[in-house]
Amino acid sequence: MTGAFLLMPGESASSFVLRLANFLTVKPDKFLRSALGDPRNLAWAIHRSDKLQFLCDASGLPSEHLAFAFAQRSPGPPNERFVLQFRISEHHLDQTTRRVSPTVLARDLEASIPPYHRILWSVRDLRRDPETGSPLISACDHCGATLTWQNCVDPACCGRCGRQLWRARSPEDPMTRFDQFVRDLFHPDATVRSELRSSFVPPLGGWAEGDLIDLLYSLQRVQHLLSSSPKSAVTIEPAVIEAGSSIKQAMDLPIRSAALATQSTAVTVAAAARMAALRSAPPPVAEFLIQLLMSRS
Repeated sequence: MTGAFLLMPGESASSFVLRLANFLTVKPDKFLRSALGDPRNLAWAIHRSDKLQFLCDASGLPSEHLAFAFAQRSPGPPNERFVLQFRISEHHLDQTTRRVSPTVLARDLEASIPPYHRILWSVRDLRRDPETGSPLISACDHCGATLTWQNCVDPACCGRCGRQLWRARSPEDPMTRFDQFVRDLFHPDATVRSELRSSFVPPLGGWAEGDLIDLLYSLQRVQHLLSSSPKSAVTIEPAVIEAGSSIKQAMDLPIRSAALATQSTAVTVAAAARMAALRSAPPPVAEFLIQLLMSRS
């Protein structure tokens, strides 16, 4: 690929298109308009695989290499996407903000490569870079502006004040167990991913990454049915999916709480609400949980 404009490992199409535009012309808006229809559409470039051939022609890259910069449609359900080798749904992707890891951008510079945006940083529930565990930020620590693609002129800088984001200070919040779970789920090392999945109750070890995240959120919704705590305070520990009995206990929590109530119909109402919550889950999750619920002796 001599002479080609290279796609960096794991780079998002949004980042690649912007870097390519800046490389090819001093007026990148014109190129972005040709590539995306509107320069402000950078956020959605990861979904524009229909522009793959245009970008291949402009960059000199073969399509089989550049395709990894996009959220690619899978042969499965209509809303399922491949992001690199991971399977998620469209609702797991969030490009309304531009999230970056200052630590990783600094490492890019140390390696003498252009700092760039990774496509996995677009996964909504990923709050840490999978490889380094460093926090992802979505706001500039200098001017306070939310990082977006709409005003972005460089994947590694704040679009409002020009702050070089590899210099940004990251929050010092401790990594939660959920954050660790999602990080390991998308970790670049297959050994780390395999070790995580080996602890899951069958058949969850073979589930898509997006379905596993949806499973935890569905169990959280069930637990929250009769909770008086704010929704943000209700959490499900990832360890709950390591044993079938733990999943069942999580689903039983609203029933046990209802049994302590004075109203005679509390248990019936809680059971109906639980079933409604399970049926509202994405199909693979709903089917698994309802079968597990019905299989109890």
